[in-house]
Amino acid sequence: MHTRQLPVVGVNVASQHSAYGGHSSCSVSPRSAAEGANRQIAGPVTYIYRPLAPTNTVAVIGMVLSLTGFMTSFVPIGIVGIVMGHIARRQIRQRGERGDPMALTALWAGYLGVGFWLLFWGLYLAVAVFAIMMVAAAGAAT
Repeated sequence: MHTRQLPVVGVNVASQHSAYGGHSSCSVSPRSAAEGANRQIAGPVTYIYRPLAPTNTVAVIGMVLSLTGFMTSFVPIGIVGIVMGHIARRQIRQRGERGDPMALTALWAGYLGVGFWLLFWGLYLAVAVFAIMMVAAAGAAT
């Protein structure tokens, strides 16, 4: 299969501008292009970017600890992550820093992880105690 490029009429191919000074999709008459060429520009356009606020370190550490506590069964790490998430949110509001999504992740992962693991270990111990009671009752019955 062969393709062929068609020539574009009235357009400078290198810059995609028409012969009259505008963009190829714009139609500019020669008169308005000549008037635009006589204008003088005061100077180059300068863009000033505002520097980004720093990311809150406590939010990052809290998120890492909460996710670690969520993935492991070590509940105290999750509790520390929850505390650090609350501290980070307060600091972010006061200082105007970035990192609020990370602090929220620390809170959500921390609360869900601690809740899940406490429920898991509570049910595990309840089943173990129930099994021990059943064995003791069976032994006492004989």
